[in-house]
Amino acid sequence: MRFPREKLVLFSLRAEFVDLDELLHFAKKHRAFKRSYYVIIDYPDSFDIMLVRQGELANIVRVANNVPNKELSLKDVENKIKHTDSSLVNVAFADDQLLAMMTVGLRDENVIREVNARSTPALNLLRDLSVQNFSGILVITRRNEKSYVLVKEGEVSIVYLAPGGRSPDDLLKYLKEGDSELSIKIIREVPEEAAYATSAQVELLTTSANRLLEEFAAILGRNIVKKIAEISLKGVAREYTFFEGLEITDDARLTGEPKVDPDSLVKGFAAFFNLLADSLSTISGGRHITVFRKALQDYRFALNNLKLFDHIKEQIF
Repeated sequence: MRFPREKLVLFSLRAEFVDLDELLHFAKKHRAFKRSYYVIIDYPDSFDIMLVRQGELANIVRVANNVPNKELSLKDVENKIKHTDSSLVNVAFADDQLLAMMTVGLRDENVIREVNARSTPALNLLRDLSVQNFSGILVITRRNEKSYVLVKEGEVSIVYLAPGGRSPDDLLKYLKEGDSELSIKIIREVPEEAAYATSAQVELLTTSANRLLEEFAAILGRNIVKKIAEISLKGVAREYTFFEGLEITDDARLTGEPKVDPDSLVKGFAAFFNLLADSLSTISGGRHITVFRKALQDYRFALNNLKLFDHIKEQIF
């Protein structure tokens, strides 16, 4: 079975040569693996999926045809591998939002219904859910692929397609290409984690902010930039309260891991950048746009995809 992923780490390794316990222990020890990923063990008659959130094993589920999904222990998996002639291991990175949606889909609770696209065309279903202001998760199965869509108040919010694709446009194209082969499970549940911005989105914006502070500190001095950043942080927190959980360190860096929806995250960081620009424009001698451009140059395409620049008052690029 193929699931959405950020990056495939291990592919089709014979399970008898993989120490699963060591793989999970390694994830706890090494910083690069202190992130979310999943492990799939394929058997001839079923597959086990292990969901690992920020380096910690969250749950293990066995999926087989015509039987309910079953939660397992690591020992259950090891016994299955031991008594199976052929089993393969795949490991892929995934963000917390996707893992939360996969968990809901694997639990099979709060399922309203499952529809076959031959009887209910997928695009018609999306229109119906929009009219109903539906909020929940769609689990889309096509052949050996499972994809996930978060719908909030009738609008497609988050998309994870097994072959790749994260936008509503990608979803529409995917639905049109294989409409007759699709089945869609409709689940009335929105896990809290799925409503949050991804760790990659948070990292992109905090890294961009710190690059900006670093460039200004090189011109104006760290103490001045630290003070201005603290004032801007306090100002933006009046409207975007998630900034109350962030702080400016002694070396003028922004730290924290906000839990907030993507739209508020982007608008909040744009407001923070706008306040910085207002304060720094005068004392930098009008060079602030040049500094912004230099600091954000390497991230401009990713930031543009988040639509950050739609909320920045001055034109940077």
